[in-house]
Amino acid sequence: MPIPSLKLLCTLAAALLLLFVAQAQAQATGPDKTQSPWLQPTWLKLLHYESDRSSPSGYRSAIHNDAFFLSPSGTTDPQAEFEATLQAFAQKPGANVDEHAQCLFPARFIWIRQSTETKMFAALECAAFNAWNRGNRIDSISLVYATGYLGNPASFYGHTLLKFNSASDSGQSQLLDNSLNYGAVVPPNENPLRYMYKGVFGGYIGGFSEVEYYFHSGVYGEVELRDLWEYELNLSREQVDFVVAHGWEVLRREYTYYFFRKNCAYRVAELLEVIDGLEIIPESSFATIPQAVIQKMEGGTLQGQPLIRSVRYHPSRQTRLYNRFFALGADERAAVRTAAEQPERLQEVLDGASALAARQRILDTLLDYYQYLREPDKGVADSNNSHYQQVLQARFSLPPGATELPQSRQPAPHQGRNPSLVRIGALHNSARGNGLLLSLRPAYYDVLDSGNGHIKNSVLSMGEVSAVHFDGQTEMRAINLVNLESLNDSVTGLPGDNGRYWKLKLGAEADSLACSRCLVVQAEGAIGTARRINHNLLLGVNIGGVAQENYQHSGHLVAKASFFANMTLGASYSGRLQLDQRQALDGDQRSRSGVTLELRKALDTNLDLRLQYRRDVAEEAMLSLGYYF
Repeated sequence: MPIPSLKLLCTLAAALLLLFVAQAQAQATGPDKTQSPWLQPTWLKLLHYESDRSSPSGYRSAIHNDAFFLSPSGTTDPQAEFEATLQAFAQKPGANVDEHAQCLFPARFIWIRQSTETKMFAALECAAFNAWNRGNRIDSISLVYATGYLGNPASFYGHTLLKFNSASDSGQSQLLDNSLNYGAVVPPNENPLRYMYKGVFGGYIGGFSEVEYYFHSGVYGEVELRDLWEYELNLSREQVDFVVAHGWEVLRREYTYYFFRKNCAYRVAELLEVIDGLEIIPESSFATIPQAVIQKMEGGTLQGQPLIRSVRYHPSRQTRLYNRFFALGADERAAVRTAAEQPERLQEVLDGASALAARQRILDTLLDYYQYLREPDKGVADSNNSHYQQVLQARFSLPPGATELPQSRQPAPHQGRNPSLVRIGALHNSARGNGLLLSLRPAYYDVLDSGNGHIKNSVLSMGEVSAVHFDGQTEMRAINLVNLESLNDSVTGLPGDNGRYWKLKLGAEADSLACSRCLVVQAEGAIGTARRINHNLLLGVNIGGVAQENYQHSGHLVAKASFFANMTLGASYSGRLQLDQRQALDGDQRSRSGVTLELRKALDTNLDLRLQYRRDVAEEAMLSLGYYF
């Protein structure tokens, strides 16, 4: 029998390939089985295609790496990429099997085999991928939420990442599980303002990176002192395998990073949404806030079952210290305070504790205290290291026995209110009469409504606008591009647990309550300190300055000092009193004082009532209703 020519073999192979494409198109599953397979939602998600009017196909992938595509036109052509993928899967593996398309794109391989119901391609043994997915021992996935951190603009709104949980019988700590994290590639020592500008306008490359989970637990929980919430998803083993496979595909691929919308929360949720029927990306076009993703997950279902299987809370080092300290009796707190202020008296303090359990509680609290204070960058130069070692030796000298860590009452982020706010109020102004106010805040919280997953007694507001209406005339009252206040309220009063305060505000505000159409562009900064007096009252002071437009010769520079008192009474009532003193450094206006008193009553999770009194040249009282959405 004659041997077929190479040309004939190629022709037969091409015919088989075209037949397979036709079969795939006919048998494809999804919302519309008659739809071309390259237009199926899952295929578009696997390639991260987004709508793009400038593309001939109407699609363009969010991923920029040429190596992510098997077709030269794959970045904008779903059909060409689908056909190139089929061709690549049909190729025989070379010397390095891990370089075969099946091993590079295991999720595509899974989907094509399932959606076409064919076994045309035999599965290969991919050593690199198998090592990464722990020998196929990953049996569940958790979305981890780290609470907000005002020390890094990228983490103002909190952060999300994926944790791939290995089978419980694997014998390893959960801290060794793989995690997948999305972030921007930022040069070292980048200026925060430059970072924010480039982050907002897509000036950075973004991408997924992998690291064992203990790294994130250490950085977020121990260094940045952020609480972690772990949401284990209620997924089948097949769904878990599919997400893990796609995680391997996008690892170290390049995206464009955007601070607001297409950020860590968006990309992590997008990765999970390759599962058919899963929708957890919030609909807001302004920003993807991590907490909003968590809230949508909490109310979501998949195949008729709740999407969230379990929720686990991992308190930060700071939270653990505070929990331990306030669980102590009065004598034990005094002992801890004495040892912290005078470390050389540690043994004397312990001798004064009559019970073994009391000595154990004192030492365990001091261990958390010194770990809270230690600065890793200082190394042996940090005196807290030697104090920690002294306490540790004293703890080891006692009989074994662990003290119970009190359970935290921190509310879970998914139980909080929605992130955006619209407010309408009726007001009376001593100079302008009766009026109305309308305010819109896309994100996120202020001192009075900082709640689940937010930084207490702090402010994180962006894009807030307010307008007032007097006598048939509507005008802007304020435009706040950025309004940040960061406060550590010195809960324990121990040395080093300082009430550090700083403020940054950029935008425009009315020059005073008495003027009309007098919006003045301003940049304000301040530093200060605060101290918690009791559970219901916190007092603070700050000094700073304002750079502004020279409105009616009022001057460009103003020195400003403020006193504030933050008040809370249960979960429903909160208030703030603030006294301001301004001193102009140039211009005609020299000195001015102001008063603001605001009280809030939470009516529901997403509804509140506020009563406000302000004095700034004129006096103004307002009653307003706020709705969070």
